Amino acid sequence: MPRGELFFATMSASVEEDSVLFKASASVLFDAVLHETQDQIYFKDRKSRFIRVSDAVVAKFGLESSGELIGKTDFDFFSDEHAREAFEDEQRLMQHKEKLVNKTEKETWPDGTVTWVTSTKVPIYLGSGEPVGLMGITRDISAQVEAQKALEESREQLRQKNEILEMDFHNAGRVQQLLIPGPLPDHPAVEIAVMSLSMGDVGGDVVPFPLVSRKHLSVLLGDVSGHGVSAGIFTILVKQVADYTMPSVFAHPDKALITLDQLLKGLIPFGFVTAGAGGLDLSNGNRPTLTLANAGLPPVLWFREAKSTVEVVPVPSENVLGLGICQHIETLQLDLEEGDCLLFMTDGVIECRNPLGYELGPEGLLGEFKLLARKPIDEIVQGVREHLARYCGGDFPQDDTTVIALRLKADI
Repeated sequence: MPRGELFFATMSASVEEDSVLFKASASVLFDAVLHETQDQIYFKDRKSRFIRVSDAVVAKFGLESSGELIGKTDFDFFSDEHAREAFEDEQRLMQHKEKLVNKTEKETWPDGTVTWVTSTKVPIYLGSGEPVGLMGITRDISAQVEAQKALEESREQLRQKNEILEMDFHNAGRVQQLLIPGPLPDHPAVEIAVMSLSMGDVGGDVVPFPLVSRKHLSVLLGDVSGHGVSAGIFTILVKQVADYTMPSVFAHPDKALITLDQLLKGLIPFGFVTAGAGGLDLSNGNRPTLTLANAGLPPVLWFREAKSTVEVVPVPSENVLGLGICQHIETLQLDLEEGDCLLFMTDGVIECRNPLGYELGPEGLLGEFKLLARKPIDEIVQGVREHLARYCGGDFPQDDTTVIALRLKADI
């Protein structure tokens, strides 16, 4: 005898000797299935009347025994909607000798309750060649269907929320673009240009010009920590405070930043503002002075027309704004001449990286700024933008990026 056959023969003999189930009749085993299975097993005659059912079917219909089901149909338990569909399926299966496998069915009950099942139904022939009834196995999947429905509803709610969020981002960006920097001052002695780019729909950089008169011009450049709508909202808050609450203070940029720090204290949860302020004093005839104060921003670049040079001006920096900790801020004063041009920037400029990962730094702008400094003021900021894009290999902006160019006119 081949080894495989010998193995199974040996196993069969062993099971026959040791197992009570092996000696049990088919009817006993079948009864055990009907009593123990959680699936709803049922047999129906040609008229779709119940002949025999598992205990799970009895429990489903809330009956005491399987005998109560004999001779009844789905019409005795379900609504007409489901009972008729099930009846027509069963009659078609028996008439055409077809099988129905794992069909998902919606069961509706007279009280309006809905349950879900998968049903498999096959005709029974009993050797006659013609169907004498059918057997069905139904499994309740209501919990899975409800879970899937809840998941789909959750996805739809998430989709709607995302749609609203995207619209909010878009609208916030539109509002911010209108307000920041807003209309630039038309000053008789100073040319001004601003380039402000957001990494997303909404940026965290802010540019107010709080004090504008024939004798004075002030500028604030701020960078709110973080990104997204929250940072964008806080930029408008900073601009509002600077433009409408404290314009006169900006004659003294150090005092302006200290005051701004106190006014913003506690208003930006888990955040802060880096900022730089410049106050241009034109009251002393042909000797204009620019006073600079800094709270965390990069250096200023200064093109000196008379010398045709560009200098990096590292303005002393202590602390940041919004935490209420600024007690003293140093200032730096520059004596300007006609044609001099200043370039203010946020850290999105000097921290942009090339494809090799190297940061530009303020020195990376010196040569380009020198070439641009005598051009029309709008071309200066546009040229800086193009230079940054080239340096980043097209991956630009990598952060919120703002540049302000100020140039003294030649006829002051």
